[in-house]
Amino acid sequence: MMKKDKAPLYAKIKEYLKDQMDSGLLKPGDQVPTEAELMNRFGVSRITVTSAIRHLVEEGLVYRIAGKGSFVQSDHSSAAKPLRRIPTKKEVIGFILHPARDMFMHRLLLGIEEACRENGYGLMVRLSMTQNDELQAIEDLRSSGVKGLIIHPLDGEAYNEAILKLQTERFPFVLVDRYLPGIRTNAVYSDNYEGGRLAADFLIRLGHRVIGVVSSPKSKTSSAEDRFQGYLEAVRAKNLPIQAKHWLTRLDDDSPIHDEISIKEAIEEWLSEGLDMSAVFTIQSLDAIYIASIADKLGIRVPEDLSILSFDNPGISDLYKHYFSHVEQNLELMGAEAVELLIRAIHNPDTSEQIKIPVTLIEGRSTRSVAE
Repeated sequence: MMKKDKAPLYAKIKEYLKDQMDSGLLKPGDQVPTEAELMNRFGVSRITVTSAIRHLVEEGLVYRIAGKGSFVQSDHSSAAKPLRRIPTKKEVIGFILHPARDMFMHRLLLGIEEACRENGYGLMVRLSMTQNDELQAIEDLRSSGVKGLIIHPLDGEAYNEAILKLQTERFPFVLVDRYLPGIRTNAVYSDNYEGGRLAADFLIRLGHRVIGVVSSPKSKTSSAEDRFQGYLEAVRAKNLPIQAKHWLTRLDDDSPIHDEISIKEAIEEWLSEGLDMSAVFTIQSLDAIYIASIADKLGIRVPEDLSILSFDNPGISDLYKHYFSHVEQNLELMGAEAVELLIRAIHNPDTSEQIKIPVTLIEGRSTRSVAE
């Protein structure tokens, strides 16, 4: 009986890349295959690939350049590798986030933590559920002596005064996943507008002509608004019908926290109205799960009667592929870029940058062509 290979997947990827280096196929200074290429070659997740590359970095075989990729190390590669000031005494960065039910925050935190480690910084993490929590977290972390903050700002009708105060006082901070419309701050976020356009365009190419939208965040959330505007651009470009009755938005407006029961009730009432939609685009991944579960309750088949496409991956898959078609964010890169930008802001308080991270569309089993 053959003995199964017990080596973890990341180790197989690491050994594959080391073999490429040993054989001379990858020479000093060469860029190693991208995350996407390694994911496709080995059929693994981005986290597995990231883990393999991290081990090679720790062994001194590979170095990373944020936003460009990973490269083979050599004794003479220091000219190509950007010089960094590694703190002699470990300095600390603060990260303020709110809990999430999917893998979003886990992947974002993975990118932030790894970049902090590579740059010689420690990381302190605080959770916030409300804007008062966010205010307290900012005050506590500053009092503890952090050199800068990465903030995933809460949804809300008004900007948190504590964040505006950071701007006024020139304290280094970076917003992640979103920005404040009308206020120039350091920020790193996905290309949400392009993601919304990609989603709608994909559904249109499948033959859908009436595409609904579901969005639970409040209106001041830049990421949600940009995704919605991207959807509108694609629909208008094809002269398709645009009617407010096909939109179910701002579901969290009447509640200080995410209210799953109320949102599901609103979705059930909406889907029960007999609207002529053949597809729905959800601005948040959790809303896609709500739509699918309510559709099943109402006897609406997915994707035969209703196609569902979400922004971000709801995290449901089987042996074959992702269940939900979705717009994929590179959250690990977003986290890493946020750290790199914050370090630049720590060294130069005049730093003012906004970085967009590209998105891609992943086809799953929750969408189908109208002609099928």
